[in-house]
Amino acid sequence: MNSYHKAVVDIIKKVQSFFESTFVSINVDGPKLDPEALGREPLMLVSTHRSHVDYFLLGYVFNSIGLKNLRFAAGDNLTSLPWIGPRFKAFGAFPVSRDTGFDRHYVRNLCNDVVGMLEKGDTVLVFPEGGRSYSGAMLEMRIGVLGASVIAQAHDLSRDVRYIPVAVSYDCPPDAPWFNMQIKGKRLRKHSNPLHKRLIGNMLYFGADIAAFVPLLLAKYFRKKYGRIYVDYGEPVSIRSIMDVEANRTAVSRDEFSSHRVSMQSLGEKVYGQLSSLYRLLPVHIVAAQLQAYRRRSLTDCADLFPSMIADLRSRGKNVKELQKFTSAENAQTGIAQLLKLGAVTYRRNVCTVRNEALVRYFAAAAG
Repeated sequence: MNSYHKAVVDIIKKVQSFFESTFVSINVDGPKLDPEALGREPLMLVSTHRSHVDYFLLGYVFNSIGLKNLRFAAGDNLTSLPWIGPRFKAFGAFPVSRDTGFDRHYVRNLCNDVVGMLEKGDTVLVFPEGGRSYSGAMLEMRIGVLGASVIAQAHDLSRDVRYIPVAVSYDCPPDAPWFNMQIKGKRLRKHSNPLHKRLIGNMLYFGADIAAFVPLLLAKYFRKKYGRIYVDYGEPVSIRSIMDVEANRTAVSRDEFSSHRVSMQSLGEKVYGQLSSLYRLLPVHIVAAQLQAYRRRSLTDCADLFPSMIADLRSRGKNVKELQKFTSAENAQTGIAQLLKLGAVTYRRNVCTVRNEALVRYFAAAAG
């Protein structure tokens, strides 16, 4: 048993207790997996990224399913922190630089490191959007770490290198109310800014996470629940079943990473479509989309629009399974209640009004 897998096993009951006391529920939906069979060949988990909770949430979920030796990509803004960073690494995290993430030499070396993890039997969890989505919309795929699966497949065309697409939805993400503060901090902490701006930027950037997660960690003492989490995953996909890696290879190129760029880009497009269709839309997304368009909506008007909006989303291949469980009135009431809980709206005399435009915009983006 690898040290990081043992570290996860040792705390799994505490993690379970945390989720049970802090969130209303975790709802997992996907095909039955055979962990033993999947463990015989390289495997990647490829997930959306909406919260820092994703790291230990997915570790907990897939460990419970039976997958072992999980490694995960985490920003160096987390892995370099005192106390938190060493614990993240002990549980299988490997750092991804936020400052040099676009440097070709750095991405190539990181990709090679991940290939090594896959080939020695680690299950690697990656977030191909490159970080949390501050907008609420799906971000473009970054093929660096994701591309490691292509190179691992190219190293041995006789075996299957697989990935499992995963999407996580929150009706009350702990980070979201602080994303505006984080965005301001991110702009100010750029190396091109003078020292005093960078210091303020770091205070805002890291302060936003502290403001979000200290209450989260203390929630059980105040009997506060953060809502429901939904984890949807698809069938394992073999790289060689969706593309001819060897045929796509560029013979004359600077290095192995560059020679497989066509396959990597094709994989990025495929994964983007899969994650977009897996991401579960919730009542809060639909109500927010209406409020972004109208700013004020009565409960009745809001409910009346649900059927046509759900039909449109279904026609575009979106995941509307949660919305189909309830009546339009129930969906409207639930969505408004979720926005009220976050302080994004006010609600008087059956009329909902936008209070926090940034939060409404964040939730509306998922239904765009």
